[in-house]
Amino acid sequence: MPDILYGHTVLSPIMNHFEAAESSIVEATPAIVAKHRAAGILTWKLIHQIEDEVMHEVAQSGKHAPALLRMLKASPMLGYPKDDTPADFTGHDVMPATFSAIQDAWNRVN
Repeated sequence: MPDILYGHTVLSPIMNHFEAAESSIVEATPAIVAKHRAAGILTWKLIHQIEDEVMHEVAQSGKHAPALLRMLKASPMLGYPKDDTPADFTGHDVMPATFSAIQDAWNRVN
């Protein structure tokens, strides 16, 4: 039974786990982005590489279920390129949590 009360959503334990995993991704991302920032341009190939590194680090913590982490990662079914062209989300209706965290960190890290 969902945790909904008259249109007001109450955070269920599943949502708490989801948000905790997303938070771990956001926390791990800046240090990993900083290692790659000298590349200058965030390419599709690089965003996928950074995503792999972030997910590996978060998975190594053992705090989050692997299935939950897979839900936050870019699905191959979304068709994001893996080439050396600049990563541009124009025309993409969905942005995975990992890509969002990477793009935000990329724009903040000097």
